[in-house]
Amino acid sequence: MNKQKQNRIQKFESLFERYYAAMMGAALRILKNDRDAEDAVQQAGEALYKNIDKITEVGGEGCYTFVILTVERKALNILKSRSRRRETALEDIPEQGVEMTAPCENAVEEAISALPPDQRQAVLLKHGMGYEIKEVAKIMGLSYSATQKLLWRAKEKLYDILTEKGEYIQ
Repeated sequence: MNKQKQNRIQKFESLFERYYAAMMGAALRILKNDRDAEDAVQQAGEALYKNIDKITEVGGEGCYTFVILTVERKALNILKSRSRRRETALEDIPEQGVEMTAPCENAVEEAISALPPDQRQAVLLKHGMGYEIKEVAKIMGLSYSATQKLLWRAKEKLYDILTEKGEYIQ
């Protein structure tokens, strides 16, 4: 095995070992099911291995965010496919997701990652996955009005974060 491949494998093993518990926690918060959470972590692991060269240093700036966003997106995809299997009404949901770039190159992605977990999940479901508010409410186990309020608070928090960084454009 060549040196470059060995380094990639060692880097990935170090990454997975360091962040496994956090990845499982993030997946469980969204999926509320051990088996599905393990699937999300495995899928995230595969995606992380393919993109391991984008991570300059395990534990470096943005690494944790990159890993958690990856597993959250995989968990949301599993949640979306689970919902599709249960309800035919969800067939109209667009097949668009939030594109992943290298660790926090994008100010909006960085701002979203700074949101509290429930606000981040609601924003990703609504704007990243294309769910309607009533569907987000059902997935998160909240009332419609509580979901609206959660999304409104997330919007306000994103505005504050982006304005503070000078990134907000009206």
